[in-house]
Amino acid sequence: MDNQSLFFHANCPSCGAEVGVHSATSLTAVCQYCHSVLLIQNQKLISSHRSSAVVDDLSPLQIGTSGVWNKKPFVLIGRIQVNYDAGVWNEWHALFADGSSGWLSESGDRFVFTLEQIGQEIQLDTLQCGYRQPTFRGKNWVISDVRLIKAGNYVGEGELPTDLPMQQQVHSIDLRCGKYFMTVENANTKGKQKIFIGEGVSLESLKLQHIRTEDQIRAQSGRIKGSVQTGSCPSCGGSIQWVSALTNHIICQQCNSTVSLSQDKLQLLQSKKNRDQLTQNLTIKPGRQAWIDGHDWLVLGAVVIKEIPPEDALKKSNLPITPYTQDEIDEEDFTSVWTEYLLYSPKKGFLWLIEQEDNHWSLASTLDIWPKIDFPGIITPAGYNDKDLHCLYDYGGQVLYAAGAFYWQVKADDINYYRDFGTHKHKLSTTLNPQEQSWSVISEVPASAVATWFYKDRKTVIRSNPMASVFADNIAQEHLGITAKDFRNKKLLRKWWRQSSEYYLSTSKLWMFVFLFLNVPIFGLACINDNSNENDFIYFVTVCFSYFLAKFLLGEKYLGKFKLFLVRTKLFPYYCLISVMILTTFHWKIYKAIDYSGSSSYHHSNSRWHK
Repeated sequence: MDNQSLFFHANCPSCGAEVGVHSATSLTAVCQYCHSVLLIQNQKLISSHRSSAVVDDLSPLQIGTSGVWNKKPFVLIGRIQVNYDAGVWNEWHALFADGSSGWLSESGDRFVFTLEQIGQEIQLDTLQCGYRQPTFRGKNWVISDVRLIKAGNYVGEGELPTDLPMQQQVHSIDLRCGKYFMTVENANTKGKQKIFIGEGVSLESLKLQHIRTEDQIRAQSGRIKGSVQTGSCPSCGGSIQWVSALTNHIICQQCNSTVSLSQDKLQLLQSKKNRDQLTQNLTIKPGRQAWIDGHDWLVLGAVVIKEIPPEDALKKSNLPITPYTQDEIDEEDFTSVWTEYLLYSPKKGFLWLIEQEDNHWSLASTLDIWPKIDFPGIITPAGYNDKDLHCLYDYGGQVLYAAGAFYWQVKADDINYYRDFGTHKHKLSTTLNPQEQSWSVISEVPASAVATWFYKDRKTVIRSNPMASVFADNIAQEHLGITAKDFRNKKLLRKWWRQSSEYYLSTSKLWMFVFLFLNVPIFGLACINDNSNENDFIYFVTVCFSYFLAKFLLGEKYLGKFKLFLVRTKLFPYYCLISVMILTTFHWKIYKAIDYSGSSSYHHSNSRWHK
């Protein structure tokens, strides 16, 4: 922006500095020198006797950043920074070339462009996630986020088309419908309601110019977005790390204290006495680094979650959802524990790596574009109950503890309800609690791929031999490329179902079970025969030899790259089947070679191969 684009300019009544106004619709301006909030009236600046200074969160955006949205050029001329109980987000005021304005919302690495809908109102049935909402402008909307912003939690800079709320609290409700996004402020208040409608965007799609460079960020704040900072926990004094400008809350790994970041200063929020929870060993520690698809990913934090019955999650969360399984629930079936690792890349954003029991791993990505919902249900994607797309299962999750850094506040005992659709290979999953709903894509990945991603980090040990990096990157690329629309593609769903079957056929444990199932009966036949001790010893040695030979031929620990070749060429199931047949035949021949035919308790005359 330059002086030729100014609507008018005047001196700040507080400090005397020149303040330029670029939009005729601006009602408020914040002096960039003394941070005084100034009211714009009749091309004059009037002091409101209030000050407002935003926290330098190292956003790549700044006042003066320009771009294009929906073929309309715009420039950012102001910002509102909103603080709430679990984090912070930015609302950038965008001035279009035709004089109209919009809002570019920035929360973490998620961006939404919206326009205010003047003169329109909506009456929501409730201010809670989990309930169906009335149709608005021909679309069926679902509440995705509910926040109560307390008075005084708004600060700003630059020019704004509205005054900063100072004396009243604001209900901010976000709703989703596919790619569309709507925010309603004060949905339950007549006369003060505001509606903003738009869509999720990426910074690349906006063709931005004049964003902050790394040198500018370094000069203004001394820290680069995404750099690791180190400090001491104010509760126990232990060393903790966080990522500058991305995280607002940290959970100390030593004492489980919840710590708040305020301009990179540590402030204790809560300290728990149950420190023994943290004795559980995390496979991947916060601060570790992975290399996925050619990009560096930093492990920000880890959340350990215990599975609970879905009925319990719905009851405790007071959600009006009917569980998928109507049968009587046995709580002993819900005893698993899983860990979700939050990964961050400055160029790619956020990614979840999920570790389940028995060394099973998955990747998960939050969807910006939601699936089409099959109303009246709010957690049922269109195409549900089709033979290719159906509900796999539902379950609840309760946070046991968390360690590391997050861009929102994670608390122990937080409860979510989950429902998964699709295939075991790739799942379309929704997460729901009274304040928030989200949709994600979850893809199963082999442990060998995770071992490859953390191969350079010598302090992280994954119980598997790493696969070739090109294959591990292909797995990540496939996951990152999946959208909600793909779960409406019947051809793709059938392919994923086949891959799910192939995945299980490519596990060494399955084929070891087949080998034992076929050979244990032979060992039983030998045990019930009355034979000499010498024959028993020979057969015992044979059994041990065949067992360890089977582990060598079928186990991924010994096959290494040979198994990767077999899996890639889809020959591994055939290789295992032939190996099991050869070993079982060998076992049977040894059994026949030892003279059991004279046994008084058993006579065997059938020489067919035992199955």
